[in-house]
Amino acid sequence: MNRTRLRRFAAALSGRLRPALEPCWLTMVVVLALGVRPAHACVGSGCLQIWSTADGGGALTIQWDFTRKVQTYQSFCAADNSQCLYSTIDPGFMAPTTDSDPADAYYVLADTTVVNIVIIAADVGLSMHVNGQKLYQPGDTAQLGVMPTIHNHPSWQIVVPGGQYGDFNVSFKLTTVSPSYTESPVYTQVVTNVPPPEQTPTPTPAPTITGCPGDCNADASVTINEILVCVNMAIGTAAADACPACDVDADGSVTVNEIIAAVGAALSGCPTPVPATLEEIQATIFTPSCATATCHDAVSKVENLDLSAGAAYGQLVNVSATTDARLRRVDPGHPESSFLLTKVSGPPPGEGGLMPLTGTPLDSAQIQLIHDWILQGANP
Repeated sequence: MNRTRLRRFAAALSGRLRPALEPCWLTMVVVLALGVRPAHACVGSGCLQIWSTADGGGALTIQWDFTRKVQTYQSFCAADNSQCLYSTIDPGFMAPTTDSDPADAYYVLADTTVVNIVIIAADVGLSMHVNGQKLYQPGDTAQLGVMPTIHNHPSWQIVVPGGQYGDFNVSFKLTTVSPSYTESPVYTQVVTNVPPPEQTPTPTPAPTITGCPGDCNADASVTINEILVCVNMAIGTAAADACPACDVDADGSVTVNEIIAAVGAALSGCPTPVPATLEEIQATIFTPSCATATCHDAVSKVENLDLSAGAAYGQLVNVSATTDARLRRVDPGHPESSFLLTKVSGPPPGEGGLMPLTGTPLDSAQIQLIHDWILQGANP
């Protein structure tokens, strides 16, 4: 198809498809309204927040709903099914550094306060792993952290014969050597390996495509066949994710204007994309939000992942994902099969919490940066 025919094609589309697509806007408004959820200081499955009962002293205390069960997921089973491991790293323990409600009964711990966890009792088969230490019998203890950086996600583990499901109890308390504070009450937490009911994951909006509209195969050019894919997506005869580049604003529908933008790219060519670099991702995302104590620094290496400067590339690119060996942490050129992008966008049930686990979740621009780096080949 030559340029003149493309221009006529674009003009025809503008008149024929716009009335058919206008009802989509009402549908999208409803979906977006239902999908809004409040942000939380503890992301993922939440945190057991550590406070004291008095300002500058008092007893250690935990703010958490202890009627809420900790849900574990099957990690692996022995070949003969004699033993199976169920685990999760959510929820974690965190000591806030600011008090959002001075009128409540919770007070921030003083800096340099050391907080330990001590097991009082635990059902057979249940254990907690804190900083590499297995806690499963009375008297077992480990350090959760030192203020002001207490944020620890232990591994809650259940090891039982295959097919055995149930609820398990662990009782523990918090202690400290600080003369300003006394130990906490004894808390009992229920940990379960009973599979949760099937749920439909809340759709996570895909990052906005900043490349070339309609460039389905990311080869920096748009063909008539790719434009036809966009048209079929608009009228519902092609899957909504058949070509993410057609849905320029990533709102779940392809509009006339987006199709015309693809035609324009076919006529004028695709702009040269701005390179996304690992250096920028390291400086703005990995170092401040991921490579931190008790998470993915060179010492903690939670889930055997080190995202510190100089190590991140070798730990991510073409490395199998821990929770699903069929996926790679980063699959160069393929954001859709890269587990890193799934974790920062919103993992489905059974794949752990949204990353980063602490602080503010990544914004759309940061997720887009990771997406583009992977799409452009995930260069070192």
